Amino acid sequence: MQVQDYAAYYAERTEEELLRLFLDSDQLTEDANLALSAELNRRGLAKPERIASFRAEEAERTREVASNPGQFFFIHPYGIGRKRFGKADRTFDAESGVEEFTTTVFAVLLWVPLIPTGTYRMRRHTKSPSSRAAAFERLPLDWVQIMQVWAATSAVAVLIMLLFRLIMLR
Repeated sequence: MQVQDYAAYYAERTEEELLRLFLDSDQLTEDANLALSAELNRRGLAKPERIASFRAEEAERTREVASNPGQFFFIHPYGIGRKRFGKADRTFDAESGVEEFTTTVFAVLLWVPLIPTGTYRMRRHTKSPSSRAAAFERLPLDWVQIMQVWAATSAVAVLIMLLFRLIMLR
C-alpha cells in the first residue's frame, strides 16, 4: 500500500480507532505511520495530553475487559452458550454476608461443558436476595477445577450410556 492509500483508509476511521492505532504504531509500516501522523495532526489528536488521556482510558478499559467474564447466556432449549462451573476456594464472611469463590466459565453445547474460556474470582452479597455473583478478577485457567468438571461430566455421560444400555437389553 502507498501513503495515499493509508491516508484514505485513516480518513474513514473514528478518533478512537486512530488513537488505538497510534498506541500500537510500532507495529505499522513507515508509510502507515506517516499517514497516521498526518491524520492525527489534521484532526488535532496528536496533542500529548490527548494521547496520555486516551492511553489511561485504554488501560482502564483493558483492565475492565480482563476482569469481566462476559455475559452468561444460556439458550435453555438447546443448551448452547457459556456457563459457570465449580466453586473452589470459597470464603464467606457471615458478618457482611459476602461470599467469594473461584469458578471457571465453559462454552457449553447440549448442556455439556466443553471448552474452558476463563477462570474468575467471583463475589456475591448473600444478604441481598437479588444479588448475583460478579467477577472482580480474572485468573489463569484453573486446570484442577477444569479436570473436575470434565470428570464429573464424563461420569454422568457413562452413567447415562449404561442406563440406556440396560433399558435397551430388556
